[in-house]
Order: sequence, then structure tokens, then C-alpha cells
Amino acid sequence: MNSLVKHNAILRAQFTTPDAFLIKSLLDLDTIDLILRELLTIEEMREAGSFFTGQKLATKAVSSLQKPITFSSVVLDPTCGAGNLLIECSRKLGVESTLSETLQLWGRVLWGFDIHLHFVEAAKLRLVIEALNRGVIQDCELDEACGLLSNIMVRDAMSIESDHLRTVTHVIMNPPFTIWPSPKNNYWKDGKVNAAGIVMDKILRNIPEECSFCAILPDVLRSGSRYNGFRDFVSNYTDSSVEIWGRFNRKTDVDVFLLYGKVHQGSKETQWHKSEYVSTCVSDFFDVRTGPLVSYREPKEGNKYPYIYPKNSPQWETLTKATEFRQFKGLVIEPPFIVIKRTSSPADKYRASATIINFKEPVAVENHMIVVKPKDGRISTCRALLNKLESQQVNDFLNERIRVRHLTIGVVKEIPFCKDK
Repeated sequence: MNSLVKHNAILRAQFTTPDAFLIKSLLDLDTIDLILRELLTIEEMREAGSFFTGQKLATKAVSSLQKPITFSSVVLDPTCGAGNLLIECSRKLGVESTLSETLQLWGRVLWGFDIHLHFVEAAKLRLVIEALNRGVIQDCELDEACGLLSNIMVRDAMSIESDHLRTVTHVIMNPPFTIWPSPKNNYWKDGKVNAAGIVMDKILRNIPEECSFCAILPDVLRSGSRYNGFRDFVSNYTDSSVEIWGRFNRKTDVDVFLLYGKVHQGSKETQWHKSEYVSTCVSDFFDVRTGPLVSYREPKEGNKYPYIYPKNSPQWETLTKATEFRQFKGLVIEPPFIVIKRTSSPADKYRASATIINFKEPVAVENHMIVVKPKDGRISTCRALLNKLESQQVNDFLNERIRVRHLTIGVVKEIPFCKDK
């Protein structure tokens, strides 16, 4: 993070020798991510969770807050980074004639926490430059100006308690998407979980009732099977809505959604995906499981079986003869059945890339495949589902239902399917 010292020195220089072109770049919410990628390694960015909200997404997040931001508001970004969301919030506030008067007012409204000193410094400097860029008169020194933004500080969001936040009226955040150990008390999942869910949980437990919030979160929290407990928690603590956004930005291959609403315990259940009435689905006609063979772990012992894995399973084809074999002592699957590749992205032409396996002997299936076996044992049922999986209807269903880079057993079970159609 010491590389940010150079960036902050450039920000400081704009206070005394402003460069209009450079100022535009430094305040641009899309450019800051590119600038910091040049200064920080990808490992440093991931460790800090420092992927910054672009202009369109920041605008959408701020507009999703259910109460307007005024000079009576207290707006907190608990993981503020270099201040993109706070800058966008400041654009909802007016300015006074002078810099000091403006920052006195902004400083009461805009709160930001981050554990990295240089990010906090960058956020303050950029807000000072934002005010100057809006035409206020420069009537104080830079250190004094930054001092007026005293509620933007080095602080760990996980250390705050409700007493610290009792005056907060709005929360807006893009928390880190890294993996953290789950806290031991009051939590919805043991082991390692997405940090964004942990931070969201912490904030919701401590901000006041009726506080308006908007969070930019990784899609795994909305659609992943491991996060049912997180979704139940949010539904119980908030009156909230969900809007799918898509890929975070061109450089960050993670899909995100916006969770927004207000804190209101005992609220109605949050609708995490479109609620469409479906009379029947895949699980009504098929048993669904992950392939049993974990290639790197399973010794090549036991009987030799036909071996199926992603690279030897051409999509939309029916295989009747094995081309590869492997020794395996574990569970093998009796054909006919369908295999679906677990790796799947919203950018793919087909989300559920599938192959029918119709060998005359049991098959060892690798665990990067989802096995979909007809309950009636008929190849005709497999063919009917294969046709369905190739349809735009299934693409649309999966792109709305799960935007992480893999399919889950639970989602495959939910795919709408009627054998007679």
C-alpha cells in the first residue's frame, strides 16, 4: 500500500498547482481503478478488497437509497477505499462560497472508514479537490481542509458497535469480496465465507432502525447454496430489494448485485430472484448429483471404467462409446444420464453445456460435472431435457438465478422442465 504515497502526492499537488485535465482524471470514478492497478499488485488489491466502484454503478447505488441525502443526513461508507461512493454522495450536496464552509458541512454528512491510512488520505484529498472543482473559493490550507473531513478515518468496520452509529441515516458500501473466517457468534455459516457477507451482517446488526442502505455485493451471496443463512438473516433484519447488475467492471470478473432498502426487523422476505410459478422442474424427473470422481485425490485403483470429464464431453451430443477409461474404486453411474459442465459463466453462449451418456456399462464421472439421471431410466427423457437445456429459456433462467462462474446442484434441480413438452 506504500505505492499509494505517490498517488496521494499527485492529489496534494493539485491544491497548489491545479491541472484541469489531471483533476478530471483524479475525480473520475472509472479511472481511479485503472490508476491504482498500475500502483498496486493484484495480490495487494485482492488482500485489501480494493476494487473501486465505477461511475454508472456508483450512480445506481446512490440513487437506490430510499431517502434523499441532505445536510441533515449522516452517510457512512464503512469500507470507503479511495472514496468513490463518498464522492458520488457529495454530488447530492450543495456547496457554500468557500472551501472551508463547504467542507464543514460535508464533513458532518460524509463518514468513511477504511483500515488503510493511504486510502483514507486519498478519499479526503479527492473530496477536497471535488469541492474545488465545483467552484468554491480556496480559503484554507490543505491540512486544514482535510481536517474538516474528520469523520473519514482509519477504522476497521468490524470493530464498530451500535453506539458509534446511532446517528447514521444512510449506509452505502462496496465491501471486500475476499474470503474470511466466519466469526464464531451469531453467524449463518461456519468455516470460511465471503467477506462481503460478514461486513454486511456487521453493519445491519448495528445501524439504527429505518436506516437506509445500499450495498454492492458479489452474486454468490444472492445465489450460492452456501449462503441460504445469510439470505435468511437479511430477510429478517431488513425491508430490502435486490437488483442484478452484472459484471463489476471490465477488469474484475465477478458479477454483482445491489441490495438496498432499510433496516426493519421482522420484515417480509427479500425476493432474491424472480418468483415465477413453475409447475414442474428437473428434480421432478431426474436425480441430480455431482460426479463422484475427484481426479487429483482418487488413486488409480480398482476396476477400469469409461471415464467422463469436461474435455471429453462435447456439448449437445449423445455419446454411445467410451474413448477414455480409468481405474476407480468409488461410485460409478449407470447410463443413460446427462452430464452438465459445472463451470459456467453468464458470458457463455449456453449456461448449461450438456452431453448425453448412453454407454452399455457403468461410468466414472469426474466431479467437475453435474450428473442428471432420469428417474424413469429412459433415453427419451434425457433427449427431452437436452433439447430444453439448449433453449434460450434455460439461459435466461440461469442468468437470472445464478451469475457466479459455476452451476450448483440446487440450481440445476430448479430448471423448469416438463417431460411432455
